[in-house]
Formats: sequence, C-alpha cells, structure tokens
Amino acid sequence: MQRRIYSVAVLIIVLFAVNIFLVFKNSNFELPISQFVDNVSQEGKAYILPISEPNYIPILDSNVPKPVINAKSAIVFDTRSSRFLFEKDRELQLPIASLTKVMSAVVVLENLAMDGIVTISEDSIRVDGEKQDLYLGEKMSVRNLLRLALIESSNDAAYALASYAKEMGIDFVSKMNAKAGELDMADSHFIDPAGLNDNAYSTVQDLVKLVEYSLNYPEIWDISAEKTAIVESSDEKIKHTAQSTNRLIGLIKDLIGGKTGFTEGAGQCMILVTNAPDYPSKIISIVLGSHDRFGDTRKLMDWTRRAYRWE
Repeated sequence: MQRRIYSVAVLIIVLFAVNIFLVFKNSNFELPISQFVDNVSQEGKAYILPISEPNYIPILDSNVPKPVINAKSAIVFDTRSSRFLFEKDRELQLPIASLTKVMSAVVVLENLAMDGIVTISEDSIRVDGEKQDLYLGEKMSVRNLLRLALIESSNDAAYALASYAKEMGIDFVSKMNAKAGELDMADSHFIDPAGLNDNAYSTVQDLVKLVEYSLNYPEIWDISAEKTAIVESSDEKIKHTAQSTNRLIGLIKDLIGGKTGFTEGAGQCMILVTNAPDYPSKIISIVLGSHDRFGDTRKLMDWTRRAYRWE
C-alpha cells in the first residue's frame, strides 16, 4: 500500500515537472540572451539620452509695447537662439537696393584674390547715371574696391568687381544667385552686383540667412563699421575719401556693422548687426521699404534691448 502511494506521488511530481517545462518552452520567456541584453541596453538608452530643452534666452517682457515703424517689412533676429524677436511681413518680396552688396561681398571673398589689381574700364564708371566714384584706367586692388562698395556703397566699385570677375571667367551675378540657392534663400533673386535694378528682390527672412552666413567673414562687417576711410589706387596717386552712408555708426551700442540701401523703387533699406548685451549672441535688424531707415532701425534696436533680457 505504501509502495503504491509512493509511486502515485512520484508520477504526480513527474507530470508537474513536464507541465512546467512545456509552459516555459512555449512561452515568451524563452528569449536569447543577446536579445535580452539588447532590450536592456535600449531601455537604458532612453534614460541616458539628453533631453532637449527650449532656449528661453532672450526672455521677453511682454509689458514693453512693440514699436510702430513705417517700413514695409522688418525683422529682428537673435543668432544664438535662432529666434525672430520682432517681425513685420517677413516673407514679403521687395527690392533691396544696395543691401545687395552684402551678397556681392560674399562672392568676392569666395572667388577673387583680395590683392588682385583691377583696371577700371568704361563700363564701371557712373553706372547709376549720377555719381562717379572711379576714374577710367585707374588701378585698384580688389580689397580697396570692396571697401568702397561697403563703406560709401559705391555702385562703380561693385560693377568694377563684377567686371574683373568676368575677366577671370566668373559670371558674378550667377555666383550671387547660386549662393542664394545654397543658403536656401528661395524668395530672392539678384540681377546686378549693386542692387540698381528694382526687378531684383528678396525678403527680410532671406536676408537674415545671408547676414548670418556673411558673419563667417568678419572683414565684411569690419569694413562696414568704418565711418570714414582713405582708399588709394594701387599706385597711390589717386586717393578717395570714403564716407559711410550709415549714420548710426557711433550711436548704436555694441555695433558690429551695417549696410544701407536706397533706390526710388526700393525706398530706404538697412541692415544692422550688433552684439547682444553681455551674452554670446548677435542681433540682426533689417528694414525694407522704409521712409526713415535710421529712425525705424533705432526704434527696433531700442525696443529689443528694453523688451528682452539675455540672462
């Protein structure tokens, strides 16, 4: 009797063990060790990856009323946060007059030798039908022509640079539009190196992209911040006194540089770049189609410094 009870107990234990084995064999618990390790690793990564946080600097004080400006389009942009601090019709396509010369400067620096000597030809004299900045046969370095183009916004100098590029086998305006394409300036088109043709156009939003890129070339903005300069021909026989068209030089705090523009069709235009107050960022202000570019720009810059904190 005891032997029979013992045998039944053993049989029950064996059947229970077989059941357990079959359950584990057919269940989801049967995972390869490598898969288990991978799963643990993936779960671990969810906690290790850094969590991106929005950049709240600069911080806006919404109690400061926005400025009223007469420009058709305007923008203030913070380079560190990539934020638009102020905007008015930022996608409106407008002629940009001599703001074009910022793109021309980029093309010059990327395609021409700065020490190259340019002989001024007839097609680079009084190109706007009004002011003559250069003399027929005068020789001047690429660097000095660029200074004239940026300080006093010389149209003759811009055309002389394009003419010299043509001698080098470079289609200057094609380079300008190609660079615009590279910078994703989809709402921009350039027709001449000086911005005289009002059928050319851009937007303040596109111009921010250009200015941000041009900051890789500090020479552009160093030149544009010069109030006056003596620019000489290569033989030093002819001296040009370049007077900046930017009346805000010396009046705007932390100024890096700026560029003005005007035609009858474009109205008054302006780019201004400053350092942010006590913070590693730059502020870009742009106005297009204004009746008072300096007044509008000052309003924008003053408001920006009162309405935002970089701390």
